[in-house]
Amino acid sequence: MSWSVRLKLVRRVAFCVVSASFFVACSGDVPLPTAVSTPPVVEASFLEISTSPIPLTPLVQLTLPTFDKSGQAVHPDVVRFPGAWNGWEYWMAMTPFPKGNEAYENPSVLVSHDGLTWQVPAGLVNPLAKTPTKGGYNSDPDLSYDSANNRLILIYREVTATTNLVYTVTSLDGVHWSRPVLAFKRPNHSIVSPTVTFGPTGNPTLWYVDAGPKSCAERITHVMMETGSSPAALKPASQDKGWTLPKLNLNQPKKNIWHMDVTWVPERREYWAVYVAYPGHDCFGQDLFFARSNDGVTWTTYSIPFLQHGASTWTAGTLYRSSVMYDASRDVIQFFVSGQAVDKSWHVGYVDYSLKSFLSSLENGYPVLVPATARVSDPGSLVEP
Repeated sequence: MSWSVRLKLVRRVAFCVVSASFFVACSGDVPLPTAVSTPPVVEASFLEISTSPIPLTPLVQLTLPTFDKSGQAVHPDVVRFPGAWNGWEYWMAMTPFPKGNEAYENPSVLVSHDGLTWQVPAGLVNPLAKTPTKGGYNSDPDLSYDSANNRLILIYREVTATTNLVYTVTSLDGVHWSRPVLAFKRPNHSIVSPTVTFGPTGNPTLWYVDAGPKSCAERITHVMMETGSSPAALKPASQDKGWTLPKLNLNQPKKNIWHMDVTWVPERREYWAVYVAYPGHDCFGQDLFFARSNDGVTWTTYSIPFLQHGASTWTAGTLYRSSVMYDASRDVIQFFVSGQAVDKSWHVGYVDYSLKSFLSSLENGYPVLVPATARVSDPGSLVEP
């Protein structure tokens, strides 16, 4: 049974339930099959029924090779090349995260032809950076393409007891990478989930979350933006050089934004952002939100998440950092997402939508339909600060 027919059946059942109290008959134009297994969406609460977009590719968990052999990963960031770059259409940065063990959270690179089947490119040995020897851990890789220099740029964050250090490595082929250069040094935890994209000028723009020194139960987060004077700002002679002063940027009303990704979409002349957010000081059960901007400064946000953590068992604990891109050939918006299951395992997945139906859904305030059986009340704490 197609997804569209399933949704019609769900709406029909809901209409019948509501209409029964008014003695309205349900003869309908969508006949129920005489023998069919009940799809998961029929079990959802009727209050959640909407005209939300049906994914073209339903949310699927990906199998990723990790250097620690766990297959558990988090924080994907993907760059797509329609014509392939050094032989591959998709390049991903991510970190292993077995059961939330930060000692393995070291930046790694994978490649794919279709976005669904991934492997380590020939000649590369992951990870690109090892666990810090003086304590602390690595985290938050972000991958971008510098077209002016035909190179990939990967940034990642090292966390010490007092400091956030953001390093940059670059590659002309995706296999051989430069030595790390310290680009930013800030107090804990004032530069979380940094993300870089190259806009219409060809210069990099950096967004990140300033979470401050407080713990999750007390913090209020702020998204900040800085603009680089040239691509060379990502490999400065000394830290924090070549960038404008930080400015307050994206805000999700009544929410704390946590890990995020921003990308420039040249075909639409827009910046797109995808991020997890949570209400108040409740850091559990984060959902995914989307925003768009013409200039990277003023954003259009939406009051509802486009994907809730209860959408799948492997994200039932929480959704986490994700990556967004656009396939102009199909007019499709693509998301690579990460999340935690109730058993504390971490995985990466994929989902995409028709852009037209996706934006229409958000603009009209239609939430994503989530099976009630997938909900959890206490997913446990997140390891990252």
